[in-house]
Amino acid sequence: MKFNSFYYLAFLSIVVLLYYLIGSRYRWALLLLASYYFYASWKPEYLLLIAGTTVINYFVAIVMARREEKRRRRKFLLISLVSGLGLLFFFKYFDFFSASIQDVLRGAGFFLKSPVLNIIVPIGISFYTLQTIGYILDVYHGRIEPERHFGTFAVYVSFFPIVLSGPIERSRHLLPQLKRENKIVFSYENISRGAKLIILGFFYKLVVADRAAIYVNAVFGNADKHFGLTFIVATIFFSFQIYCDFAGYSCVAIGSAKLLGIDILQNFNRPYFAGSIRDFWRRWHISLSTWLRDYVFLPLAYSFSRMLKKERYLFIRTDRIIYFCAIFITFFLCGLWHGANWTFIAWGCLHGFYLAVENILGLKTKRRLLNIGITYVLVLFTWIFFRAASIADAFAIVGKIFTKPGSLFIPQGSDIVAPIYTGMAILILLVMELKQEFFPSRFSFFNNDRELVRVFSYAVLIALILTLGVFDGGQFIYLQF
Repeated sequence: MKFNSFYYLAFLSIVVLLYYLIGSRYRWALLLLASYYFYASWKPEYLLLIAGTTVINYFVAIVMARREEKRRRRKFLLISLVSGLGLLFFFKYFDFFSASIQDVLRGAGFFLKSPVLNIIVPIGISFYTLQTIGYILDVYHGRIEPERHFGTFAVYVSFFPIVLSGPIERSRHLLPQLKRENKIVFSYENISRGAKLIILGFFYKLVVADRAAIYVNAVFGNADKHFGLTFIVATIFFSFQIYCDFAGYSCVAIGSAKLLGIDILQNFNRPYFAGSIRDFWRRWHISLSTWLRDYVFLPLAYSFSRMLKKERYLFIRTDRIIYFCAIFITFFLCGLWHGANWTFIAWGCLHGFYLAVENILGLKTKRRLLNIGITYVLVLFTWIFFRAASIADAFAIVGKIFTKPGSLFIPQGSDIVAPIYTGMAILILLVMELKQEFFPSRFSFFNNDRELVRVFSYAVLIALILTLGVFDGGQFIYLQF
């Protein structure tokens, strides 16, 4: 069931209607049934995985909380981590590591055929795995009490607006909103805000992302036929495609939950107006970047600080060594989390490298617009690796950009409108975000005090969706992760 489909809108409407008709005591059951039905619409057999993850982590958390000493809790934590990460590795990474080991052995002169399973990755497994790991770690460290209502916890793991591609929620934020005691009443404000976010999400996805995808796919799908200038334009288009594709999904997810009176974490905040790479990661995929910060980077930095006691090693300050090691491991894992391909790992390591250099040199000027431009170009370079089919293709594209600019690829016939419409859509998006970034208190269209202005603004947005939107476009990009 695609988010960008009328089928989903019909499903969502029924769920919202029933949600406010029944008492708060039984809403968890409705949300659980709706979430399992939604997930099963993709591949029913993978319901067993999400149900198994729920059962294991529910009981592990309760048993673990009964042990006061962390030493006695640790073995139960390991049960949760091994089961969750083990399933993730088996379904998502087994073939990748098997093929990589085979390539290494072949390079060393050993010809060994490694097993390849060709298993379809269960949709959403990367997201709900991180969400449950975050919950278990919070219980382990005593930050929260385990959820004792099984139905409520099952909804937390499988909540349909976010189960496929996030935002990755925190237990302390979402669980209290799902409890039976939380008597959410019908609110026009919630319905209005939720609907507006869904409309905005459709604009991002259908008008910007799917329009850009036409040109991007034509270029990166035939990388050997194009030259540097074309790849520069295609990479710029891709930067907006992936942003609006994922931000669009997040808007629909947050809007869907808002219709039910449930607040979901913000996931994007105009990332291409960031003034540094550090600032970029405060604005891009916020739920993932904060998760990595709290559950990977900070624990790693703390562990390294306990191991490294001297002030300097090889004339390098210890605090910088700790930061470099922790940031590189974190972003290596960030890249690997995105997909089983060396292109994603390279993308993550590039961001880790940027952050390490930024930590040493600063690299910020006194001019904000210049900082934004430099940051965007650096991020744009990493998107080449993210989008390329292989590392070899990525380096070939980079080589062409610097040595073979060539002529710009312009589609012929009716296809020529694709880049034109894409440019128009990106321009509209930039105007909207420029206003929000630099003039937030000035005249507002979508949040104007006058209802007529607000209605007209969203009517224009809907008109743009209907006239410029691509309704036969593909699925959301981040569903593959």
